[in-house]
Order: sequence, then C-alpha cells, then structure tokens
Amino acid sequence: MKAVSVEQMRALDQKTIQEYGISSFDLMERAGNGAGQEIIDYTKRLDNKHVNRFVILAGKGNNGGDGYVAARYLFEHSLSEVAIYAVCGIHDLEGAAARHAGKIKEDVKIEVKETLVKSDFKDGDIIIDALLGTGTKGNLKKPFDNWIKTVNASGLPVIALDIPSGLDGDTGKICGDCILADLTVTIGLPKRGLTLGDGPAQCGLLKVVEIGIPDEYIEKAEADFEIYAARDAARLISRLPMSSHKNTRGAVLVIAGSREYSGAPFLSALSALRSGSGLVRVAIPQNGQPVDSRCFSLIVKRVPDNGSGYFGEQSIKELEPLIAASDSIVVGPGIGQNRDLVPFLSYLCTIDKPMVFDADALNVISQIPEIFKEKESNILTPHPGEMRRLLDAFDLSECLNSSRIIQAKALAEATGSTAVLKGHRSVIASPDGRVAVNGSGCPALATAGSGDCLTGIIASFIANEADYFEAAATAVYIHGLAGELSYFGNRGMLADDIPMLIAEAMKKISPFA
Repeated sequence: MKAVSVEQMRALDQKTIQEYGISSFDLMERAGNGAGQEIIDYTKRLDNKHVNRFVILAGKGNNGGDGYVAARYLFEHSLSEVAIYAVCGIHDLEGAAARHAGKIKEDVKIEVKETLVKSDFKDGDIIIDALLGTGTKGNLKKPFDNWIKTVNASGLPVIALDIPSGLDGDTGKICGDCILADLTVTIGLPKRGLTLGDGPAQCGLLKVVEIGIPDEYIEKAEADFEIYAARDAARLISRLPMSSHKNTRGAVLVIAGSREYSGAPFLSALSALRSGSGLVRVAIPQNGQPVDSRCFSLIVKRVPDNGSGYFGEQSIKELEPLIAASDSIVVGPGIGQNRDLVPFLSYLCTIDKPMVFDADALNVISQIPEIFKEKESNILTPHPGEMRRLLDAFDLSECLNSSRIIQAKALAEATGSTAVLKGHRSVIASPDGRVAVNGSGCPALATAGSGDCLTGIIASFIANEADYFEAAATAVYIHGLAGELSYFGNRGMLADDIPMLIAEAMKKISPFA
C-alpha cells in the first residue's frame, strides 16, 4: 500500500466524501469498527488477566471520533469493561465526531479530565490513544503533554489509532513527548512517518484498516515507497489449481551449512516447504556435522568437500544435476568463509536461475565483489552489518549514513538485484526503483536463525513468481506475521518455531493459503 503524507490522506478522504458519496460519518464508522476488530485480535494474544478494561483517550478531532466508534465496538464485541477519558465534553465536539460520541452507550463511563495521574489506570487496562493522530505539528500543548507522559509511565499496553500522538505523520520526528505504542492501527492508507525517523520505534506492531477509499483515487496518489501490508501479500497467495502436484509448486535447492553450522540449512529448507514449495532439496558438505533435520519430507544430499566440512570446487560436479532440477536456489546460510568458497561461489554466481544470496555468501561477495554477476533474478538479503560491507564493496560508501531506504535502493541499482535489507521494518528494493517497507514483524523475530527462515520463504516464492520484488516483499511480510503469531510471546520464540507458523500466517492473509 502506498505510504502517503498526512495532507494526501486528508485530500483522499475529502475526495471520497465529495465525489464518491460516502459521508464522513460512515468513513469514521468504518475506521473505528476496523480498529476495534484489530484491537480485539491483538488482545487475543495476551493472557486474560491483562485484558480487564479498555481505556480510550479521546481528543477533540477526528482521531477522537475514531476513538468513540472503537469504544462502542469494543463494548459490543468484547467482555471487557470500556471507559473513556476525554479532553472535552461531547458538546465541544463537532461534525461526525460529535454524532458518534452521542451514540456511546450509557454503560460506558465518559470522564472529562484536565490531567491524568497514575491512579487513573490499573493492572489489566489496555490504553487506546485517540488523542491527536495525524494532528501533531511542533511541540505538544496542554493537556496532551501530561496525558502522554502519564500513559508512557503506566507500564501498560498501549494501542494508537492512526498514528501515535506526538509523532509527525510525514517525517516520523518527535517534538517533545510521543505515545510509545505496542500496536498502531493506521486508517485508510499508512502514513509515511510510521516508517521514517522515530516512527518505527514508536508505533509497535502496524495494522492498516481500509475504509473504502476508491482504488482509482489511490492509484493517482504519488508516493516514494510502499508500506507492504496484508492486502499486498494476498496478491501472491492465490488459488492453487486442483490439478497441482509437487512439480508444479516449485522445487527449491538449499546449498548451505558447514562443519561449523549444521542447523541453518534446515531452517531455510523447512521454511521453503511450509511456504508452499512442492519439493525441497538440501545440499550440505560431506564432512559437516551429523544431521537431524526432523523432517522426512526433505531430500538431503551430501556433496564432496575435500574432507574440510566446507563447500569448494570439488562440490560443483554433484551440485550440477540438483541445480538443473530446481526452480530456485538458496546459497549462504552457515557456509562459513573458507578460502575454497571463492571459486565455488564464483560458479554459483553464473547460474541463470532465481537465487537468494544470504549470510556468508554475502560476506564472501563483499570481499571479492567481482565474482558477483548482475542478474534480475538475484535476491540479496543482508542484515545491517552485511549491508555496510556490501555498500563498501560496490563503491556505495557514501550511503553508509543514509536512511535504510536509500541504502537498499542503492544496492539494488548497483547490483541489478532485488535487495532485502533486514531488520525492524525491513526494506525491499528493486533495480527498477520500486521500494517497499515491510509492515509486519515484532521483536520475537530477533533470534538466531530467523534470517535463515526468511531466506527459505523467499526461495519458495521466487520459484513460482517472475516478479521478484513482489515475491520477496510477500515473503518478508509472511515472515514478519509469523513472528507476530508466536505462541511463545516476544521473548520465548525460537527460529525453530517459525516454520510451523508460516502456514498460519498465510491463512491469515488469504482464503487460498
């Protein structure tokens, strides 16, 4: 979905109201109801004792109006108590916000407050920020400075509607205080500031609620980049033909592992299988560590390694038929940086098939960049450290202190490949100039081996999709959503858990998963 400015979103709202015949009252109803649904979905992941009451903080404008609608939805669709702390009385509201506030049920207590104090909240509260939304410009005025400080000091889960109050929706900058949200439910289209500057750190999880802005209006809106959301990912998770068989669903080859690292190949391979590939082969060095893949569906092939436990030139001959039988190839996870890898990787760089280069493959390429061959079907998946080395290697050091978007775009253009700069709000860039910032993901994914799983998901999608940018972006979104669905929370998940969550993530996105 296009990342738009605050003014663009206001213009799209107004055009929809004036030309498409949808009232501001109905747009607000859709926004608040959609936010309510997302809030309930979020709280289902929490233990019940943490969800006793929803406390909506309602401002004077449209963001406050969205909050009143969400409060009504939560009262009608959840078993938890609902309360509203408002900065003004209903009689001070205008337009659609006033009408929606007037529909609040009598059982929902509304308190008008000048300031908030710690005792206004209690254990089990979920705080919903509907104070300012995109109305933030410059330093905060009273009472918002006090309200935001009190909320951030509460130690309770916080959900922001549209954008965390205090964050600039265009730049992602903060002037003074800003709501620190665990979830942001943005309305209509995602705002640029959610992924720029301080935005990623302040907004937590990110969900988008569509409110009926016509597609033809959105298509005409100019945007430098997309924020990839569930709707975007659903395009590639379409209906499978009933006549499908293993050879029509894509064959992936994972070339990975070494004497040092035996688990990485299987994290990638299992993730490729769970992402929909019909057949996945794993090639590992003959003298690597003993293998327990825990999956009889994988085809494991040990290839010669001259006794070293690392791939080398002697590995190529037995890999050739495996490469010929594959639709996409992963190379890099756990292969190490042994000197014999240079001729081995030089050969792999000449293969004319979709390939994902990850981990130590990227590190070797950054040491000897001349072995890399420009090819549209290459996907490079560096984390920030690997990206710094690649930028140096490809004479892009002027980008080292630039934004993640600029870095990913520069690497994609210089290598003629799709670049996936991993991390919070991963950036996907195509050599043709398209850029997307991933809208899924959470700290649960900050665990060793998580990137190996992403590599396998990407390989699965590029095996069947010629638009490598879309395939990579979809894979990144699925990987991020799998982390959000963790049964073990943000701290307890292992990379070993990710493959089992991939199918559930895809089912969330598409009815055809």
